Amino acid sequence: MKDVRDRIAGALYGVAVGDALGAPLEFMNKEEILRKHGRVTEMIGGGWLKVVSGEVTDDTQMTLAVAEGIIENPKNPIQAIGKRFIEWARSGPKDIGGTCSMSIRWAALLGQNDAPDEEKWFEASRYTCKANGGRSGGNGALMRTVYPGIYYKDTVMAVETAGVIAQMTHWDKKSTEACILYTEMINLIIESVNKEQALQIIRDVLQGSEYSLKTRKQLNPTGYVVDSFNCALHSIAATGTFEEAIIEAANLGGDTDTIAAITGGLAGAIYGYNEIPERWIRTLDPKIREQLDRLVDAAVKNREDR
Repeated sequence: MKDVRDRIAGALYGVAVGDALGAPLEFMNKEEILRKHGRVTEMIGGGWLKVVSGEVTDDTQMTLAVAEGIIENPKNPIQAIGKRFIEWARSGPKDIGGTCSMSIRWAALLGQNDAPDEEKWFEASRYTCKANGGRSGGNGALMRTVYPGIYYKDTVMAVETAGVIAQMTHWDKKSTEACILYTEMINLIIESVNKEQALQIIRDVLQGSEYSLKTRKQLNPTGYVVDSFNCALHSIAATGTFEEAIIEAANLGGDTDTIAAITGGLAGAIYGYNEIPERWIRTLDPKIREQLDRLVDAAVKNREDR
């Protein structure tokens, strides 16, 4: 059985690797990707964000902010996470989703400081949903939600924390549900024996929800959280290795960086860090790798202490 550290590192690195592989393909459809690049299997760089090979985007950057906030205050991380969201948004990132951007901006205004409390975040999130015509179901919360699943050993604590973090920016039942389901999968898969058991965990967690393992023709790789999660689930079920899963996700087209990042978290938990291609890991910024390693250590230690 793969040790827990290998799976934790796999899940966290999986998000970053998936994000980086998918970033240059974002908003291209699968036919455009095939026509311009063939089937993408390497970190190529480029795209509308003009990323360099191995460069991560908001998916990984917000994941890191969530993780750092959880480490600072595991029992009630919202304020610590929110402070990092605001600092990051003000730093001028290449990309930041509209829902996240609006909620972060309003939370900072409502809080009148750089660390709004939980209620201010929820108020800002509700306002964003209302301003968007009642629509707040993008994948911007799901893309950043891997860390609660790997940090907390207790599944209830993991899913409750993930749900609250999701609601900081996305006041939407579908978004919150997806984050809870994803976190439960990650949390349980970390302790699983093999891929077969992991897939059974996924099926069990999905039971009673609207999600199912779909074929490629049934997918719609948009930024809607339900579509993105279905694409990730398909990419896991239709492949047999970490590498195959991420390549499948990135080549679906649409919101490729986020779909591949979500897939990477699941695939990394299933297959472990040692199954992530070393050539992909080497392309990541050394500072990002250093931070990922530190966050892995913190999650491992927290699980061991419980």
